[in-house]
Amino acid sequence: MRPSRAQPRAALTRAVAFAALVALSAPLLADDEIDPVVARLQSQLGQLDADPELAGMGGVERLKATQAVQALALAKSRDYASAQFIAEQRVRAALAAARADALERQSTTLDRERDQILVEASRREAEAARRDAERLRVQNLARQEEAEMERTARAETFALAEQAKADAEQARRLAASRAREAALAREEAELANSLVAEALAADAPLPPSRSVGPATVYTLAGSAFASGRATLTTEANASLRRLAMEIGGRSVEIVGYTDSQGAAAANQALSLRRAEAVAAILKESGASGSIRTDGRGASDPVADNGTAEGRARNRRVEITVR
Repeated sequence: MRPSRAQPRAALTRAVAFAALVALSAPLLADDEIDPVVARLQSQLGQLDADPELAGMGGVERLKATQAVQALALAKSRDYASAQFIAEQRVRAALAAARADALERQSTTLDRERDQILVEASRREAEAARRDAERLRVQNLARQEEAEMERTARAETFALAEQAKADAEQARRLAASRAREAALAREEAELANSLVAEALAADAPLPPSRSVGPATVYTLAGSAFASGRATLTTEANASLRRLAMEIGGRSVEIVGYTDSQGAAAANQALSLRRAEAVAAILKESGASGSIRTDGRGASDPVADNGTAEGRARNRRVEITVR
């Protein structure tokens, strides 16, 4: 039943005053009109089905919300205000529950993908270990056979002294061979790491930049570092390696900044460490010009430190290339 169109009678009694309050809070509708509040709430519930990420989510709360909206549509005038409040809260709860269910489903999917990646990585590591073990086994077998042949030949052709000398020389050659193998393995690992870093840098975007006269200023956001530390993220590392290719032999000035939170001395030290971490990556990646670093802590803010967004903008490293 929709709210009545009847106006409250003018009276000063408590009952009439309460009726007036209810009448004012409820819309005045003709019998064939749709209550706009009910229509709005039904539309909000309908959006859940229209959104492919939320469809089927928050089942229990959606049922309660639907029942509450139906109760509102049938509410009498004296019950309308409380029915509206309940319906509003139920619809909000349904929207929140649907979003929570959607987030939980996304989290489950991500966990499953992560597990698959870990399993695949373990499989590859095990396969690599098996191949290495087989290679070592074959090498050891070949060495054992060679040593046996050498021992037989020495026993037939050399005296005991010469045989001892040959054994010592064999040991020296084996140690040298192992040293060469170890050196080659290190070189291969370093080459692989270098190739991976170059591949990542080739696809990485450059940091945001602006022109200041003849110079170009690149800005590395505070999110490029672990919180409170000077350790660069993988993405920031790749971006800086690409920037080093662009810089070449030009001179560079690197200045670190922080927001105003925390002690001034700690902020200044952190900003300098971050500037030096950026300089190390640029030098390692081919920037051959002069590089100067500085840490200025919370000085020279570019935004309001009173807001989270402003503090995030102030946490930065500026790289000026001339």
